[in-house]
Amino acid sequence: MAAKLKSITKQIHWSLLVKAAVFALAWFYLPFWLFLLVALYLYFVPPFRAGKLAVFFFTLVILCFLAVPGWFMAFIFAALFYYLLLVKELLVIDRRSARILLAMTLSFLLLRQFYFSFSTGSAGSALMAAFFAAALLSLLLGNLIHNQVESFSDIPGLPTKLSDIAKFPRVVTLMAFVFFAQCIVIGLFLPLNFIYQSVIVFLVVVIAIDLIPERISGALSPAKIKTTSIVVFAMLVLVLTSAKWGM
Repeated sequence: MAAKLKSITKQIHWSLLVKAAVFALAWFYLPFWLFLLVALYLYFVPPFRAGKLAVFFFTLVILCFLAVPGWFMAFIFAALFYYLLLVKELLVIDRRSARILLAMTLSFLLLRQFYFSFSTGSAGSALMAAFFAAALLSLLLGNLIHNQVESFSDIPGLPTKLSDIAKFPRVVTLMAFVFFAQCIVIGLFLPLNFIYQSVIVFLVVVIAIDLIPERISGALSPAKIKTTSIVVFAMLVLVLTSAKWGM
């Protein structure tokens, strides 16, 4: 029986790997509208838990639309789609950490694509794109909050431990949107190339993604705040000292 279950698990993993490969090849070779149809089929069939991670999927699709086709990005998108399917099919044990990792990775790629495309663009288009990017980031954070609250609500006795702000997830998401939009716009004025702009704003986003869901669940500890703050501060100092500032 154990051998049979192990065999089934391996088959599931291989099927997801094939799906990820098809996803990447379709993005690289097919027109985007046809790739979109293939991607929708690969993700929503079977529809098991598809809605739980739909924000992650559509963010990935948007990144595919914005990115310039290349084998390196095809590999990145395949890896992200494969990991997304693993989480969707409950093949990852620590799904909370997996969702956070997905959110952070997608956030960095989104910021990188934004600053690559609009650092030297017109102010109007850059501002609209900044709001759009902030909306996607806030939706990713909102999904993490929703899943955090839902996971606690499923356990008897724990809902009373949830933070009071867990009662207002939409307000938190809206506030995050405003905050992210301001950070992204400020990043445009930094006299740095798009990589450094992306990293600096991403480090701010990391704090929100890592700490806000913990605060929602009431599990945020001083040690967690200190650890995250120290790591982000150290990386920020490293980035700022290594960057070549323009005039």
